[in-house]
Order: sequence, then structure tokens, then C-alpha cells
Amino acid sequence: MGERKSQESCKIVIIGLGTGGLYSSRAATRFDRKAEITIVERRDYDMFSPCGLPYAIEGMVESFEDLKHSVPSTRQLKKLLRHEALSIDAEGKRVQVENLESGETSWLDYDSLIISTGSQPTILPIPGAKELLGRGVYVVTNPENAEELRDVALESKRAVVVGGGAIGLEIAFALKELGLEVWVTKRSPPPFPRNLDPDMGKIISEYLDAKGLHILFGKGIDAINGGDRVESVVIEGETIHTNIVVMAVGVRPESFLAEEAGIATERGAVLVNERMETSVKNVYAIGDCARSFSGVDGEPSYVALATTAFKQATVAGVNAAGGDAIYGGNLGTFVSFIGDLEISCTGYNSEAAERNGFKVVTGRANMKIKPSWMPGAKDISVKLVVDAETGRILGGQAIGEEGAAWRMNVVALAIKQKVMIQEFSTIELAYCPAVSEVYDPLLVAADTAIRRLSRTR
Repeated sequence: MGERKSQESCKIVIIGLGTGGLYSSRAATRFDRKAEITIVERRDYDMFSPCGLPYAIEGMVESFEDLKHSVPSTRQLKKLLRHEALSIDAEGKRVQVENLESGETSWLDYDSLIISTGSQPTILPIPGAKELLGRGVYVVTNPENAEELRDVALESKRAVVVGGGAIGLEIAFALKELGLEVWVTKRSPPPFPRNLDPDMGKIISEYLDAKGLHILFGKGIDAINGGDRVESVVIEGETIHTNIVVMAVGVRPESFLAEEAGIATERGAVLVNERMETSVKNVYAIGDCARSFSGVDGEPSYVALATTAFKQATVAGVNAAGGDAIYGGNLGTFVSFIGDLEISCTGYNSEAAERNGFKVVTGRANMKIKPSWMPGAKDISVKLVVDAETGRILGGQAIGEEGAAWRMNVVALAIKQKVMIQEFSTIELAYCPAVSEVYDPLLVAADTAIRRLSRTR
């Protein structure tokens, strides 16, 4: 992670106490135990786990309070809760903050600044969406609005979820588990369009349909109707009566402070280099507000995942404290759990790879994770995306009731190390009939890709 440049302590200000804010403070403290760190946070409590919100709505997590976590203050770490950063004076190396309880403003001097302001939910520009926000239109971004949605859902019969990504589908299934009739709509046909190939996405669509959800992928929402509250929605001319609409169509970076300070942004996110440093020296940006680069090929990339924020934070924290750490780029490795399904991906899907100039071949395996004669043998589908010219692994996708996540973790390591598919097919995986097949689905997919690769040469 680099050598310490100075024994002198430094003042580090961090804006935002999410995953990025927490782990950048810890990385900075580990590198320089004398560093004086101040974290500015609007909430009146420290942290929460946003990825747990759908499961709290469903009731799998007993209480929304269980998702909240405390970060102990220390002699070197000061938390300013109920404070909001108003502006950044990059030239003067200071941040203006407001005490939201007293209204008083003050300036915090810094040697290094870490911007970890996160993101805001996207609200579609359709009639009724903004007008009825909070009155039947909901976003799920924190324990408070998630609990509000659950309370309303317990008194409702119908809901419409707009969005086909992880959060949208997790919430849709949670509402179905609460006994509601649920419609899911999105303009593009496949679910998880940034992660899954259409043939893999079809597995999810069929699964949700079999579970009784009304799947309207490829049909966008045109309007949300109501007076004091939501009464119905219009989807391609069809009116569906509902009093709940969940807007889960993605997020936008919260980069206003950086833009106002003259820090370079692109597509609304703060641009950073491999040190997570912005266009201004000693100012870093991490997590959902930052635009970094892909770990597959180095192309500019934006990924809003807690794991990405964590990795970026460990780099930014060290560098803010005087070190010289390097970020290796994001792969977008993730897993979503919907009903009984694990849905996991890493790297590029076929469309993303081709968009970035690769010619691809793929290999897919559809089989049991255990021998068919073993009780409890579950189905899994595994797909690998490979560069047709070099054989390098570019991405992977897996869907099944068990084992999807760990297989994509293996693929993520292969992508990170730029492993060729031929070499990948030789890895030795653990075998026991109660756990796995001797010829694992991951290796079957790899060998399928190799055969297709040989036909292109």
C-alpha cells in the first residue's frame, strides 16, 4: 500500500458516513494513527445497511433498527452528526458545514478531503411521479422510507414496482411475500440489463412469473394518477389500480458539492484516478458519487455497490493519510437474493464487452450442482463471457438456488488476474456428492466456451 511519507499527523475531513466514509476512516487510521479525522453526516445516527432494506420490508430481518450501526468515536475520530457540508473551498482547503439543529455554520480545515456523498434515487420524468412522491410513490433508500413503505403495504392489496434491477426485484418479491398483488414494469425487456445477457435474464422473468408476480418487462410506465394519493398507473395504455408505486430505476451520483468547487465530473459523477484522487490534489472521491474505471479493460466505469465503495475507501483512506495505494478498477461483482434464487454476476456481460470493442464467445452450462441421485440437488445456470481473440475471461453470470455467488467470486479473481479460459478450465475445485459435482458447472461452461473459441480461429 506504499510507504509513509511523513510522521506528522494530518487533518482529514470525510463527507458522508456510509460504507465509503467508514472504511476510508479506518484505512487512514491504520496507516497513520495520529491522523485527525472528522466525518460530516446529515443523519442523526451513524450508519445503516441499505442492502438489507428489502429483507426488512419482507420481514426476514425482524426490525429496521437492526440495520442501523454505531461507529465509536475516538480521540482521533470525530463525528459531526446532524451536520451538512454546504460547500468546499478547494483552494483554501476547507469545508463549510451547517449544524442542522442550531443552524450555525462553520469551516473545517483539512489537509486531505474525502468526498463520500453517495447517490440519490432517480425519479422518472413521468406525470405524477414527483407530484405524488411520499403520497403513494415511494423510494427505498433508508430505514425510514423503507419502514413507511412496509407500513402502507401491510394495509394494501396491490403494488407496482418500476425497475428490474436488484433492489426493484428484491422489493417486488418482498411485497409479494406480504400478500400483495404485484406488477413489475420496465421499458427494456430483460431484467438486470447491465449485468445479465437476455438468455440468463429470461430465467428470472420465468421464475417471477411462476411465483405469481405480473411481469411487464419491455412495457414502460407512462403516468401515475391520483389526487391526494396514488390511485392508479398507466402502462402502455393499460390502467392498473394501485395505491403503491415503488420507484426503483437506479441512482444518480450526488456530486453537487464537487461540481460547485470546480472539481471535474463526468456524467454527473466525480472523476477519479487510480489513487481515487480527483482533479484537485489531496481531494478524493469514493463510492456512488465517484466515476472510476473498469478492472476488465480500464475504461471509465460507474458502479454503485457497497463492495466497490469499500475497495475504493481502503485506497482513498491510505492516500489521504499520506500513502500511495492503487485501486485496481471495478468489476461490478454482486449477488442478489430473490425468493429462492441467487443471481450473481461479475465483469462484462456480452453486450457491455462488445460495446467496449471486444468480439466475444460464451459458454453456458445448465445442470445440477450435485449428482442427480443426491437429495436436494438444485439447478444452476452458469455463463462465461470470453474475448474471442485472446481467450481472456471478461465476465460471468450465474443463477441458481445455491452456489451462484461463490462461482462468480472465482470468476472475479480470474478476471482480476487476466486468466485465459484454457488455464481457467484446469483449476481444481472441491468435490463431494453432498456438496458438488465432480465436473462442476463452472468448468462445464468453461469447456463449452473453449470449444466455441476454437471454431472462431
